Amino acid sequence: MASNNNAVAPAKITSNMVNELQLDQASAKEVKVSFSSERISDITLAPLTPQTIPGDGKWLSPQLMIVFADGDLHSARQQLLQSLQNPFAAGSVATLLVQESVADQFMGLVAQDLRTLASEVAKHPRYAKTLAKIDQLKAKVVRGQNLKAGEESPLLVYDCVHSYLGDGTTTTGVVTLHIFRTAKEAGELAKRDPLPYGQVSLWNEKLSSAYELIPRLPGNVVALNCFNPDLSPIKASFDADRNDVALVKNYHYESLSLGNGQRKIIVFPVGTIFAN
Repeated sequence: MASNNNAVAPAKITSNMVNELQLDQASAKEVKVSFSSERISDITLAPLTPQTIPGDGKWLSPQLMIVFADGDLHSARQQLLQSLQNPFAAGSVATLLVQESVADQFMGLVAQDLRTLASEVAKHPRYAKTLAKIDQLKAKVVRGQNLKAGEESPLLVYDCVHSYLGDGTTTTGVVTLHIFRTAKEAGELAKRDPLPYGQVSLWNEKLSSAYELIPRLPGNVVALNCFNPDLSPIKASFDADRNDVALVKNYHYESLSLGNGQRKIIVFPVGTIFAN
């Protein structure tokens, strides 16, 4: 992949920055909130909904999922399966990056649990066009292992971007899949498909390593080792462009300035331990 020599190097989150913002659980402020479907800038806060297919076909806060070898493969798989069965829904995963050392294992776990696509998806014109493009490109795909002949499987498509499979502005009904070796490569692949990502779901139990990748990621929200968390506890701080930390209902929230005009929301379960 060609590099852009004129690009500004992303800001680096150091361990000192993390430590300065990290509050002890005893002193972190506890905020009681109720969930709402408000928006943070262009970020949709609503969780995945029952099967709905937008009439205009536009992306509705698609998600990027990144799975490292040190991540919880089973939890990541469970969240990904929901998106594969419901690919047109708001907040569904559109792009998946998996570390090479666990790619075969992870894709095997996913394939064995894929179920038949709902007819609303399988018969949708945009999905039919995507299938025709996949056939034309002779792209490698992951299908369900236990489906019967004639049953339409959810699909993950290797080494494609959605602009190849569609027009780049509308949903395709599939998840694109890319394999990476290093965190640096993951950061480069994350920007390969410029979708309007609402969130990035990053699975890596070594949070210090995950934090180093965050400045390279698209979008304004990074959910570490979780998926579609409630963002309302940190909404006001983000909107006010203010650095802040909160501990709410066993989740750690940060509104963090990365420099160069970047600000991100970072969320992770408090049971996760920082490691080197």
